[in-house]
Amino acid sequence: MAGKKFGRFSMKFTGKEQCWERMKCGRDRDASCPAYPDYGRLCWPIAGTKCRGNVAGSHAQKIKDCESCEFFKAVVFSGLEE
Repeated sequence: MAGKKFGRFSMKFTGKEQCWERMKCGRDRDASCPAYPDYGRLCWPIAGTKCRGNVAGSHAQKIKDCESCEFFKAVVFSGLEE
């Protein structure tokens, strides 16, 4: 499994559910979200993601919205390795 670098951490995304798969937003079809294709498993720290049809701001600006997101909860509370 290839890992992606995020800061000093290497995350393995291959074979894991991506945000656009769970949220069915279509961002994988039009590639218009900055989380696509590399950060769909760890989308909340990425500035400018297109969540719920809107462009989100920086991590600090959007984290409260992320905390109510179904995908965020599944990844954070279930773990990155599921």
